[in-house]
Amino acid sequence: MWTRVNIKQIIIDLSLKVTGQPFTGDSSFYQLTDADWKDTLGLDSIELMGLAAAVNSFFNIFEIYNPPYLLSSTRIDDWVDMIYKVRQVNDEALIFHTSGTSGTAKITRHPLAYLEREIAFLGTLFSDATCIVPYVASNSIYGFLFTVGLPRLLNIPVVYPSQVNWQQMPPQALIVATPFNWQFLLNTLPGAQMNCLGVSAAAPLYDILYQDILSKGISLTELYGSTETSGIGFRTHWEQPFTLLPFWEFTAGNNVADRDGRAEFELMDEIDQLGPGKFKVTGRRDKQVKVAGKLVDMEAVTAQIKKMPNIAGCRLSAKALGNDVIIQAELALVDDGEQQRAEIKKLIRTSLPAHEKPRDLYFS
Repeated sequence: MWTRVNIKQIIIDLSLKVTGQPFTGDSSFYQLTDADWKDTLGLDSIELMGLAAAVNSFFNIFEIYNPPYLLSSTRIDDWVDMIYKVRQVNDEALIFHTSGTSGTAKITRHPLAYLEREIAFLGTLFSDATCIVPYVASNSIYGFLFTVGLPRLLNIPVVYPSQVNWQQMPPQALIVATPFNWQFLLNTLPGAQMNCLGVSAAAPLYDILYQDILSKGISLTELYGSTETSGIGFRTHWEQPFTLLPFWEFTAGNNVADRDGRAEFELMDEIDQLGPGKFKVTGRRDKQVKVAGKLVDMEAVTAQIKKMPNIAGCRLSAKALGNDVIIQAELALVDDGEQQRAEIKKLIRTSLPAHEKPRDLYFS
């Protein structure tokens, strides 16, 4: 599993999170040689301590006897060497942190054997992929599976967005993104036919956006899951239900249990079971999310938007974006057109408090 390249990739991505920088897919970060956290990347002492804590947690460094002291050096390659040696001694698990959309972020320990099992299944779904184009950081569970685990399994390169010629996409390139990233790509390349593979996760993918992505010649798979569970289900078309990954099964109350004996999990969403191993997501169980430090009642905001003129339907979701949480909305209008869309955007912008305003609006 481990190479010095993918260890460096993860700790660079962790440094972006600690310093509050978004992941942009800029390859120059990962090509640094003889680099220093302070002199090259500009981390101050407090940020460096925060990064050391994040790296210690992610790689379970303090689970071994006589662990290395990362702060003994500020050279990035020294950290890579220390972590590489740790993983030779203890390679049992990795630690991921939830986004904290509902409040406090949670710590989740994932045994590597279960991660490897999921990577093996993803390898069957994306066996034709020739390279990975990531829009997600490798320190998230979604990013780890697709930018560390899958490239190792399929023996394919990671090609960062800054390295891609979007007019000549590599054949069967697999773009790994969130709905926010997909919307950015469609807006950036409005006339392009990309003719590649894609995967979307980490937030609900609205039907209208799914259709727009497919119209660009992208064979898109949507994954459903969470940081606590990792992947649970997948679908390959917006009209299809999700299919459970083969190692999950439904239990009472629409929860899921691991067939290999891991704990039972309560899903974060309400679902409808549509037959053996098939389901549809109908809404979020936890109706409150924290935005800009304030709790937002998603049902109340939905109800308020539905009362606005010309609104036929509204569905809200929350997404972690860097260190922030944003609200997204899918709207259906009674009378739909560019002018009507502009009017409802203005009405929402002027009617709702800042922390309740949807950052992204999709029309279906």
